[in-house]
Amino acid sequence: MMLTNKQIKLINSLHSKKGRSENELFLVEGEKGIQEVMDSDFKVEFLVVNVEYQHLFSNTSIPIYFVPKEDITKLSTLTINQFGLAVVQSKSALKFNTLDDIVLVLDGVRDPGNLGTIIRICDWYGVKQIVCSNDCTEFYNPKVISATMGSFKRVDCIYVDLLEFFRSHPNHEVIAADLSGENLHHFHFPNKAFIVMGSESHGIRPEISASIQQRITIPRFGEAESLNVAISTGIILDQLRRI
Repeated sequence: MMLTNKQIKLINSLHSKKGRSENELFLVEGEKGIQEVMDSDFKVEFLVVNVEYQHLFSNTSIPIYFVPKEDITKLSTLTINQFGLAVVQSKSALKFNTLDDIVLVLDGVRDPGNLGTIIRICDWYGVKQIVCSNDCTEFYNPKVISATMGSFKRVDCIYVDLLEFFRSHPNHEVIAADLSGENLHHFHFPNKAFIVMGSESHGIRPEISASIQQRITIPRFGEAESLNVAISTGIILDQLRRI
């Protein structure tokens, strides 16, 4: 089968948030991502794959278009992608699962690479959902999906008004990462907690700070001024899982 101009136009439209929203579709790119999405509950509309890898797709009912690797490079959002891409249906707005005891909350995290890495870290530590403020970067951004290395299929991101969200779920204690907080190594996490991480440049905004009940900090032994939000998330979740 040959790609039509209409399909090429569709793929290019999915490079933008507007196009993803209007079509309710998103891109999954590269070998790892494609393998993961094919083995998930996401619905794959069609695949575009480098003809050199045709032998890997003999047992699937998903429509596949095999093209030269140069075409993959043109269609992809990634700097390096000679394998292929998948056009996938996005899911409708997800709802918060109140059964989860430990939930990560992100306030204004806008870097796609950071969000993707945080999703991957949460997958590693068994955190199944992330609650994001409405101004966090979009889950279906191709850079986010790529940075998750396939973890996007196992971790949900729910976008909410954080103030209203905290008011609606009073049984979870709100704990924030903050330089003025209690030493993480001595902190005892409650059974049900929202762990709040702030934006890369501004931290947790003042209006959200009013909802925080406890603060924790990662002890510093050197001279660095700060840690990347994804790295901080990994350290905190690791300490939490030690208890």
